[in-house]
Parts: sequence; C-alpha cells; structure tokens
Amino acid sequence: MTTTNDDILEMLDDDMVSHGLISQCLEQTKSSATPLEKRLESALTELLASGNVEIGVAKMTTPDYVEFTAWNGTVEERVGRAVDAVDAANGPDKEFSYWLCLRKNVDRFEGNDE
Repeated sequence: MTTTNDDILEMLDDDMVSHGLISQCLEQTKSSATPLEKRLESALTELLASGNVEIGVAKMTTPDYVEFTAWNGTVEERVGRAVDAVDAANGPDKEFSYWLCLRKNVDRFEGNDE
C-alpha cells in the first residue's frame, strides 16, 4: 500500500474516516499530475481490495453511538457508489458522503437488519 493509504489505515485504527478527511489526506500528497478524483478512486480501490476496510454510511443511533453500515457489492461497484454519493451531495455534505471503517468494526452490512 502507498504511504497515504497507510496513513488512512492508521486513522482507521482510531475511528471511522469520512470522505472529506480522505480527500484532505490525498490533497496534501500531490506527488503526481493525476487529478485528485482519480487518486481518490485508486486509493479506495486499493483499501477495499485489501479486505480489511469497508465503505458505507454512518448514522447516529443514540446520543453516544454511531452505527456503521457497510455497502454490499464488488470493489468497483462500491467505489462507483462513493463517487456518485459525492457528486450527488451539496456543499458541506460532500465531506460526509461516505465513510470508511475497518471491517472488524462494521456494525452491519446493508440488508442485514440484525
């Protein structure tokens, strides 16, 4: 994994990570002429393909607990869904279009109401 992805994994050890934080991390490492959007897609693909990271949504279920629901689908489908979620969001909502979470910390997967 790249240094930036290692940094993201380190952040995930502590908590969930939002799209905004991932973008900020990638923006700070302008090591190539590749546009941020492509670097973001590449980073997400690499992280999800590892099998240790999931992507989805976070929702506050009680005043002191945020539940993480992971998206289903192939790596490519989930990365595409993330891109679509960012495109569909407005203004400051873009930052929270999706979240990453370590697989071991996922509360549930879509379609599992348990």
